[in-house]
Amino acid sequence: MRAHDIVPQADDLPGAGWTAIDDGVVTTGGTGPGALFDCIGPDFPDAAVVESASSPHFLRPPATLVHGTGVRFATEADAASAHEILGGPAFAACLGSSVAADLEAGATDVEVLGVELTTTAHGHRVRFTGGGDRGVRPVNLDIATVRIGATVGVLWCGDTPGAFPDDDLVLILERIRRRGGR
Repeated sequence: MRAHDIVPQADDLPGAGWTAIDDGVVTTGGTGPGALFDCIGPDFPDAAVVESASSPHFLRPPATLVHGTGVRFATEADAASAHEILGGPAFAACLGSSVAADLEAGATDVEVLGVELTTTAHGHRVRFTGGGDRGVRPVNLDIATVRIGATVGVLWCGDTPGAFPDDDLVLILERIRRRGGR
């Protein structure tokens, strides 16, 4: 399976109203999205990255997001090692804090008031609360991983004020797995 095949695509998304606000990226070697994870740690098998891909950032009003990154490795053992790291709570907490920091640093008046991590049936949920001129609002970021052979995908689904619907997350993961023959 190629790295591009494990990231969410428009046909994987539930319902209607999704817009891709940018283009996805596919690169060879360790220079693409797989290398961009600031949160992977020293045990991540960077040297075994064959190719990387990221999906567009899909948005649906009022504030729902789906995005994913895929990495194909030289061996299934390397993919298993990466899957363990990317599916772990340390990675989820770091990714969630990074997204919260990006939101806070953006061209908005949002101040992040707190970041909380919980384990879910499909991975982890990072919930952070932002406050600004429009009041206080929680943002929920569900992070799930999928591995098919030597390819690993990280999917993150955001929503506010409630969590991304679990049934929708399961549907996206099922469609990705079906594409991989699993």
